[in-house]
Amino acid sequence: MLRGIYSALITPFDENENIDERGLEELLEWSIGKGLNGVFIVSSTGESWALSFEEKVRLFRHTVAIVNKRIAVIAGVGVPSTREAVRLTEAAQAAGADSVCAVPPSFIRPTQDEMIQHYGAIAEATTLPLLLYNIPMLAGNVLEPPAVRTLAERYAHIQGIKDSSGDLTLLNNLLLRRRSDFSVLTGIDTLLLPGLLAGSQGAILGSANVCPELSLEIVRLFDAGQHDRAWEVQNRLTRFWLVMGLGSFPAPIKAAMQLRTLPAGSTRQPIAPLTATARAELQRELQAMGVLDS
Repeated sequence: MLRGIYSALITPFDENENIDERGLEELLEWSIGKGLNGVFIVSSTGESWALSFEEKVRLFRHTVAIVNKRIAVIAGVGVPSTREAVRLTEAAQAAGADSVCAVPPSFIRPTQDEMIQHYGAIAEATTLPLLLYNIPMLAGNVLEPPAVRTLAERYAHIQGIKDSSGDLTLLNNLLLRRRSDFSVLTGIDTLLLPGLLAGSQGAILGSANVCPELSLEIVRLFDAGQHDRAWEVQNRLTRFWLVMGLGSFPAPIKAAMQLRTLPAGSTRQPIAPLTATARAELQRELQAMGVLDS
């Protein structure tokens, strides 16, 4: 069962937009050192839309080798085509990933029954734990709670869902009649503590690339019953989410990592780096959050 805080890891690129393997190793070691429970590689934050099949498989293999079982590796296998999602799932299992996560098909508009068939094909292609994933602001589709329950009842190794809907009612609905070993993890920074209070098992966050200290502290304070102090830290983390509008996703995350002197590189085109004005505002916010020195 997935619990705790996981980083939706960026994909570091060099100046030519090629994968920076040395940077990847540095980020993974940094993530492990911070105490994260795992990393989600080839995620939305990791610019999965911009990566070729071969690049994704390389990232699976390199990440598994570097991590070497020290923390969990979740491999992103979500693509619009069921056939390619199955191929990626098989490749992730062969690479040694601990589990796989699949975003709903994007661009097209499948019915709930069609999405059940899509996820069923992925589940049948692997013995690894499978994590479902809702992110409607990017995928454009939502796997509704009845479909989630159907899949969880049909496949014992569907282990949970990453919910990046930002909808606390939906999150509560997912938690309401979940299987006892089924994890519900939020993907929205503003809902980390509200999700924990509702009964979620943790979160997979883009902010964990930049300031994992905050989300880990929220969980620690929540577990200790210090909810007032947890809210203070949650309010700091919320500021991070609010400044994500300074540029196109995930450019603000990569810029924030650069400000923390972490290897990130730029985003792949057509996503552009932050403007100088936006970068200066981001720096001020990170300082106000206590992530950067003033």
